Amino acid sequence: MNNFLKIFVALLFICGCDKMETSQLVIETENGTVPYRVEIASTLSQLETGLMNRQFLDADAGMLFDLSHVPNKVTAMWMKDTKLPLDMLFLTKEGVVFWIKEQAKPYSEELIISPFPAAAVLEINGGDVAKHQIKIGQRVKNKLFKPIEHGGTANISAQ
Repeated sequence: MNNFLKIFVALLFICGCDKMETSQLVIETENGTVPYRVEIASTLSQLETGLMNRQFLDADAGMLFDLSHVPNKVTAMWMKDTKLPLDMLFLTKEGVVFWIKEQAKPYSEELIISPFPAAAVLEINGGDVAKHQIKIGQRVKNKLFKPIEHGGTANISAQ
């Protein structure tokens, strides 16, 4: 192939990629806030691919799966083709953690099923939940989540 054709094919490939939006996010813990820079997976392709085939994930990085437009069905994740151990936080529409899967095993095709449907799932480096003492009932703040009304806590039972 001549150089022009190679450049044209490369540009087609780049333009055809499903570019993910990035956003800032904080997790409110008993020890203060923990900031993350996250990629937001919202298209079908992004949701299906997630963090597959990544070689590394920066210490302050993660991926936030926006499931708000997915029908209210069981939320299931897996680690197929995912090389890194991950912690997964399952979240309500207000960003409240209602279930946690720590140290999900790389390459596993076993389904990780939350007890009820999630509005979003946050994947972070394996070990971060323990390191930052992230617990059920704590809040994740990001533009994706609705504010909690009446100054109270969100209902973390089945939505």
